[in-house]
Amino acid sequence: MKKYLILFYLVFTVISIVNAQVVTVSGSVQDKSGNYLRYAFVQDVQAKNGVYTDSLGHFSLQAQANAQLHINCAGYKDAVVSYNGQNDLVVTLQPDAAANNTDSQPTNTALQDALVKQMELTNKSTVASDFQQGSAVAIIHTKDETQGSPYFFKTWVHGYVINAQDTLIQNPGFLLNYDKIRGVLMLTKDRASVIAIYQDKVKSFTLFDALNQPYTFALVPEIDKTHYVQVIAPGNNYRIYKAIKTKFIPSNYSNDGLASTGNNFDLYEDEFTYYILNVKTNQLQKVTLKKKALKQVFAADETKADSYFKTNDGDIDDNYLGALGDYMNK
Repeated sequence: MKKYLILFYLVFTVISIVNAQVVTVSGSVQDKSGNYLRYAFVQDVQAKNGVYTDSLGHFSLQAQANAQLHINCAGYKDAVVSYNGQNDLVVTLQPDAAANNTDSQPTNTALQDALVKQMELTNKSTVASDFQQGSAVAIIHTKDETQGSPYFFKTWVHGYVINAQDTLIQNPGFLLNYDKIRGVLMLTKDRASVIAIYQDKVKSFTLFDALNQPYTFALVPEIDKTHYVQVIAPGNNYRIYKAIKTKFIPSNYSNDGLASTGNNFDLYEDEFTYYILNVKTNQLQKVTLKKKALKQVFAADETKADSYFKTNDGDIDDNYLGALGDYMNK
């Protein structure tokens, strides 16, 4: 009997390890004619993360080894496929006649309905008049062009949200941006009316640039109670964050006829502060982008950290920190 119990335990352990394994799933999304689809969203339902396809319809996603993938794209019916280790997974979406009707709402799925419901709980009162038609650039009249921006991106971008109930919400009919000054997530459907989503409704969100690079923001009250912070590296051992403070500096140009001083333009100036959280000890430390300071934070894993620093030179920037965080979390 004891042998059977041991055997059962070993089999159960192997199955658990396989199920928990994270793999890279690559593939493409196309329509029934074989045309590749841009901005199709591919989500691992279990892991609560996702990516968008690029201009060639390609995607690459970190997912569970036995993942259920949910795919949606504006104008097409949603699809759910099982990943079983296939290489170059090809997903074909069927057209949705209702979604192609310009008077209709995007395809109704549970995720999209949740986003629409969330919109009804947001503050709609203040921001629509602050935006130009078709862009997320504030209307500010200056002598010269305004430098910088109060928003993380100068245009609306695709993305997804993790709400307060830890549910991933994404809708192909909506675009997002982040207001760095007010610390709120902005949402639009028509690029004219804008909604600012309350912070108690959103735990984190991920925005994608034109090259499909993700930028994730999360609420970390220990760092900032009123603004989201950028997640440079997530992980079970260490997490690296970047706090962004943006201030508005109005034009201060003057000319007395002999000499001129100041700037002839308004300026949005960013200030960055970095933090590293030791997840095991729950110790949060502010750090400077110097190897000596980083080594002190990773003192508990000194040998591993030294190994990384010895083999990785160059400027310490966000990309360097992201790779460092991935290495220290292995």
